[in-house]
Amino acid sequence: MVSAAIFDLDGTLFAGHVWEGLPRYLRLYRRNRLWLYIFLATHMPLGILSQMGLLDGEKMRQTWSGHMAWMLRGMNAAEGERAFTWVADEHVWPLLREDIASLLRGHQARGERVILLSGTFQPLLDVIGERLGVDVSLGTRPELRDGRYTGRALEPICQGSGKATRLRAYLNKAGSSIDLAASSAYADSIFDLSVLEMVGCPIAVYPDQELAMLATQRGWEIRGQAEKS
Repeated sequence: MVSAAIFDLDGTLFAGHVWEGLPRYLRLYRRNRLWLYIFLATHMPLGILSQMGLLDGEKMRQTWSGHMAWMLRGMNAAEGERAFTWVADEHVWPLLREDIASLLRGHQARGERVILLSGTFQPLLDVIGERLGVDVSLGTRPELRDGRYTGRALEPICQGSGKATRLRAYLNKAGSSIDLAASSAYADSIFDLSVLEMVGCPIAVYPDQELAMLATQRGWEIRGQAEKS
């Protein structure tokens, strides 16, 4: 049995959100702007309703992450790769949290298996994971059919409880060689609770207020200042 270190991406390893990076690329290179604007017009109100407490936050995140695949609709795999590489290099990497990245490198130095677990598109997460030298990247999988993105995302959407589902599927496929009781997980959001509760060493990283309160109550380690509302 080996121990693992499981890292969230958005808000944890980097101080930003991937959903903001892909629109930047599409606007800059004038690609798929129709689908981009359709997505923003139909989903920005969901974010507002969620902030007002009128929409379940986890369901909103799962819907948001799944429907982000609309922005890729009609792009071929090579076009997608160019977009994902740009987002990784120009949006994610400049906002990388060095204090948390150094923790990741510490786990690597100790020979632990490092897993990147995020709602981010799998091909983009693969690029970021390669940059970081992680062992495994688990994200939301946009559907490719006949070499082009369909605009759909495959289940499970890697948000909220879907992250735990995605992680369990990997663990089962890997033959359950990971000792979760000896493993750690790093995340910033209360919606990552299902993953944090799977491991023996949960760590709240720059947490939102709900997670900060829960981590304090349970005596979990907190890294970084809690996010203000």
